Amino acid sequence: MKLPKILTALAATALLLAGGAAVTAERAVTDYVEGIDWKNKVVTVTGEGVAPTNAQNYTQTKGMASRAAQADAYRKLGEMINGVRVEGETTVENMLTTKDTVKLRVTATIRGAKILNETFLSDGGYRITMQVPIFGVSNSLAEAVFERNSTIEPFPDPVFEENQNYSTPYQSPLSRISSVSTLGTNNLQNLQANSLTITEPIYQPVAYTDYQAPTATANQPAKRSVADYASMAEGTYTGLIVDCRGLELQPVMSPVIKNTNGTKIYGHKNLDIDEVIRRGMADYIDDTANVGRAGDNPLVVKAQSLENFNSNPVVTIPDSNRILIENHATKFLKDLNVVFLFD
Repeated sequence: MKLPKILTALAATALLLAGGAAVTAERAVTDYVEGIDWKNKVVTVTGEGVAPTNAQNYTQTKGMASRAAQADAYRKLGEMINGVRVEGETTVENMLTTKDTVKLRVTATIRGAKILNETFLSDGGYRITMQVPIFGVSNSLAEAVFERNSTIEPFPDPVFEENQNYSTPYQSPLSRISSVSTLGTNNLQNLQANSLTITEPIYQPVAYTDYQAPTATANQPAKRSVADYASMAEGTYTGLIVDCRGLELQPVMSPVIKNTNGTKIYGHKNLDIDEVIRRGMADYIDDTANVGRAGDNPLVVKAQSLENFNSNPVVTIPDSNRILIENHATKFLKDLNVVFLFD
């Protein structure tokens, strides 16, 4: 992959930098997982270098080998970070070629990479392991690539069928929704057993003695108030788990959840960008025992398909409605309590 000039220059200037951390006991490279780690939200590389043959003494040999190893690590970080997907097919490298401000911030982020370990090897070589967090309030990749929103867009309303008979006593449309996931603790246990079941939720009709049902036309579904939506919610869900296993989900920094109508029900424009930078929009987890971000009573839905280069989960209209209605009550989308299960 051809690097942007700014990153190539960065690798070259690293030769001028002196080693900044104390040398530790020699450790195997396998002590650190190299590459883009979406589970732990970090990019980790190991650089190696040797001193030129004209080094005159031990101190000079070690110093020159250290600088060569740092240059190698910076080069690898540049290559690795270039390939991080921001959204869909858009990578960091794409952004570097179009936005000078992003290029400068990414360069600074690489310069500030954390040194995890550095070792002067017995054969005269030098090894250094560096890491950049993908998310976080200090020197993270998200801090470099995300722009601040001028406004936060509201989450969309649920989409109910047109021409429904909203009669008194009022019956929640949720009581008529089929093919939605079993919820709550039992559902999480089923999920962990890899046997997620699909059942009809049990909702009691809500009677409104003074309720005037909204009307719908052939082209316009009935509009409901926030209070109406809140009355439909159980109000106990602590987060959302979207099960994407078997669909080859590709992690990205800015995922979007859509419904089968094409409506975006969760995206960075709906969120406080400072929280997105700090935590990321979702955890990508391949182990059902580690879905703690969604809390102890998560709402679990199964993704039906993926869009935008396999980065955006698509859920059914009933599941989309359930997510949006429950979010009215407990705000788990606003709080970024979202987990994607993938394999």
